[in-house]
Amino acid sequence: MSGDTGKRRAQPVGPTGDRAVRSPMTDEARPTETRGRMIRGWTARFYDAMSWVCSLGGEAKTNREIIERAGIKPSERVLDVGCGTGAQTLPAAEVAGPSNVAGVDPSPDMLERARGKAAKKGLEIDFRSAAIEKLPFDDQQFNVVLSSFMLHHLPDDVMRAGFAEIHRVLKHGGRLLAVDFTSGRSLIGRVMGLLGHAHRLEGLNGIKSMLAEAGFSTVEELPSKQGHVFFLRAEKRG
Repeated sequence: MSGDTGKRRAQPVGPTGDRAVRSPMTDEARPTETRGRMIRGWTARFYDAMSWVCSLGGEAKTNREIIERAGIKPSERVLDVGCGTGAQTLPAAEVAGPSNVAGVDPSPDMLERARGKAAKKGLEIDFRSAAIEKLPFDDQQFNVVLSSFMLHHLPDDVMRAGFAEIHRVLKHGGRLLAVDFTSGRSLIGRVMGLLGHAHRLEGLNGIKSMLAEAGFSTVEELPSKQGHVFFLRAEKRG
């Protein structure tokens, strides 16, 4: 945590297949290069509180639905892409086991908060600074990949590259659950749409097409209990 001027301790290899060993803290403090929108500074500091307000207090309910829809089983390997402060990473770790779960985000500020929340719960989760378009894992490492409220931060070309990377790191028969805001179905959705944080209903077809282009064999929209949220489930051919 402090300045490392002496011998640097060897970085542990993560529980999942690594393309590269975790970066030292001096590198982790720097934001990862990405063309997606990054949350930093005071926005990261108050992100959880803002999420609670924007969801009118329904954030916990939405998070529970995400974990239910993902169908995570004990000992499955899970990757949370754009994990933010760990709102879905921590519940996933409680189901699959913390040694089987990894979370990536390009923002060091968001990762700092995620690590702090995990430490308070005694969960040793492999959090890394990385962007969706360049995931630091070998091929076919995960049973489940989560993407929650992150896609609206991405330009289309980055989203396409990200879906290809997710497909690469998923095991055969693995699945992606993508969750984000959608406008037009509720007051919250319309507000998020005006703020540029929601996808238009017709835009979902474009996301489905991108997933199919990335190689996913099955792409389906799941019914949602939340009117301002969509759930897309995609499977990698077994």
